[in-house]
Amino acid sequence: LESLAQSVGTPFYCYSTAALTYNFEAFENALNRRNSLICFAVKANPNLAVINTLSSLGAGADVVSEGELRRALAGGVPADKIVFSGVGKTREELRYALGKNILQINVESLSELKLLSEIACEDGVEADIAVRVNPDVDAITHEKITTGRQENKFGIDISAAESIYEYASSLPGIRPAAVAMHIGSQLVDLEPFRTAFKRLRELVTALGGAGHQIRRIDLGGGLGVSYNKESYDVPGPELYAQVVNEVFGDTDCTLMFEPGR
Repeated sequence: LESLAQSVGTPFYCYSTAALTYNFEAFENALNRRNSLICFAVKANPNLAVINTLSSLGAGADVVSEGELRRALAGGVPADKIVFSGVGKTREELRYALGKNILQINVESLSELKLLSEIACEDGVEADIAVRVNPDVDAITHEKITTGRQENKFGIDISAAESIYEYASSLPGIRPAAVAMHIGSQLVDLEPFRTAFKRLRELVTALGGAGHQIRRIDLGGGLGVSYNKESYDVPGPELYAQVVNEVFGDTDCTLMFEPGR
């Protein structure tokens, strides 16, 4: 570190390629799934070297803006491994994402769904979408980073999801291909994951019964890390993967994950 400081000056950020590689492979090996896609949440760290390191290991990217999408592409992430999440996407951002032919857009509202259909028709393309559902589960984390309760601004109420998918199927330029959720960040208790995953599994089963071809299930991210040797136990990827396999172990759908920190 002293040598780097003398070389580049201070202050500076120093990232460990070995640590990034170790953590990614630990997550990947814990899942031990043939049909899975790990999409690094770019909002956690948009440094191009970080993105490029993870991309070289096979990671995709979860982005929440055109800027993050541009950085993911610049960092070497293939477009067919990029998912565009987040509220408040603009017309220009959606058009840019469609033009890059990314894997899927996670739609957060009925108005966004209608806007995306309009843009897709104007541009003569079809958009693979997931509806981000809100499972109304308390993530038991900090108030400012919980996103899966009914009163949070994120996603569509899971009770309305079936009718939304029916409507989406009728829209031109829209191809419902996935279901998505993300209940919050820095979770150190696995029970909220288990509860939310079960509700999502029920929805996927119901959608299949209604004739929808759901090929991917996006489980979001949020697994916590230890910063200051906290007194509580922070579950690692192995325990998280046990919950995933408990609920989704027999599904043929591709499971998507969006780990960040």
